[in-house]
Amino acid sequence: MTTESTNIKVGDLEFPPRKVWMKTYGCQMNYHDTERILSHLSGMNFTHTEEKSEADLVIFNTCAVRDLANQKFYSHLGETKKLKENADVDPETGLKRNVIVAAGGCIAQTEGKDLIAKYKQLDFAFGTDVVDNIGEMVYRAYSGDKKFSVTSWDRSENYSIETKITQGTPMAFVNIIKGCDKFCSYCIVPFTRGREKSRRLAEVVKDVSRLVEHSGIQEVMLLGQNVNSYGKDNGESLGQLIMELERLPGLVRLRYTTSHPYDVTDDLVEAHANSKKLANHLHLPVQSGSNTVLQRMLREYTVEHYLTLLAKMRKANPEMIISSDIIAGFPNETEEEHQATLKLLDDAQFDFIYSYAFSPRKGTKAAKMNDALNDDIRGRRLREIQDRQLKIQEKIRQGMIGKTYRILVEEKGLNKGVTKWTGRTSCYRLVHFEPETPESDYQWHWMDVEITSATALSTQGKIIRDLGKKIL
Repeated sequence: MTTESTNIKVGDLEFPPRKVWMKTYGCQMNYHDTERILSHLSGMNFTHTEEKSEADLVIFNTCAVRDLANQKFYSHLGETKKLKENADVDPETGLKRNVIVAAGGCIAQTEGKDLIAKYKQLDFAFGTDVVDNIGEMVYRAYSGDKKFSVTSWDRSENYSIETKITQGTPMAFVNIIKGCDKFCSYCIVPFTRGREKSRRLAEVVKDVSRLVEHSGIQEVMLLGQNVNSYGKDNGESLGQLIMELERLPGLVRLRYTTSHPYDVTDDLVEAHANSKKLANHLHLPVQSGSNTVLQRMLREYTVEHYLTLLAKMRKANPEMIISSDIIAGFPNETEEEHQATLKLLDDAQFDFIYSYAFSPRKGTKAAKMNDALNDDIRGRRLREIQDRQLKIQEKIRQGMIGKTYRILVEEKGLNKGVTKWTGRTSCYRLVHFEPETPESDYQWHWMDVEITSATALSTQGKIIRDLGKKIL
């Protein structure tokens, strides 16, 4: 690859400066993939833009897990037809700007060929396991090869990557395991991300060390569809990895997501007890409070086992808060099974939950079940779950008032006409606070903030100490 004037030569093609717009749906894994894609494209003379109308390349990184994300993607993809039709004309050549549209991620993995056939404006589709080949696909598109789909799987035994980051933040997503072997009856992930495959512990430690030393990263989120299954294929474990990363100077905070209760091991519990850098937060999806529903979901644990895990974690770290996922109205869920989920909320005392009404994903076992429920029943049960949880949350959050928390400030915005900055605590709670002066800039500062008021959904604080952008 050589550079001549402002162009970059890749193979036989000249790549002038171009702009890429990306829309990411779904989980942190997708955001991690977006970072990788943007990093690769920067080497092909693309810069990221927030304005879709000025983009030469439009990429959607899709999610197949949640129905709302699906609907948004199809709506946004439909809008690109007009985007192509209304592209501006180059004054020098008199030709309309060639806008390339691509779809990647989980929907593209399972439906890539169908998408290409259905949407004339879509130039190519690519799956979850080929994001690091984005340069080759873009090259093909600009060579004139259109209407293709690449959804092959990585068949190699070793999983080895280097984390790519493009944004100037002190936070980084680091993928340590991909795929999932669980095959829960409602979940499409094993079909969109493949089977589990872990990176070697030494490689991850070296990767994070590089990010800390050379990119100023201070907070790392370890990622995986089933992150606490990490290392099984290599005789390693997430608990071991956490304690190795604990030793890295300059790394301030460590998180991981998403976990499966079946794979919470004793050494992971010990890591929560012994690590000073591991965040005081565990996201542990339970999905239902009914053992019979959990059996139909193929979740491999009982409610009693789950509650025992929570007790172990809270004993290991009394400051820990727990969050979870709940599915309302799984096929043929009885009223008694629904009430068991409401009881679980009372017993578990989650700090917050992500809750959804069941929606079938094509290809899963749950999608083939005969189902007696309708959307009205699911909607009512979802509202009851959310109302019960909000009452629990409000009571828990009142206990924060008067306490001081260390936060990493992420952004500022207007709250009822008042400028406020927002940061996240170690326990993953958002805290809003007013600046000392209108000109104060706290972006990516570490702050000690005292909580002054709290509701179920909002926490307000005041500055105690500004520690600056780096904690030594």
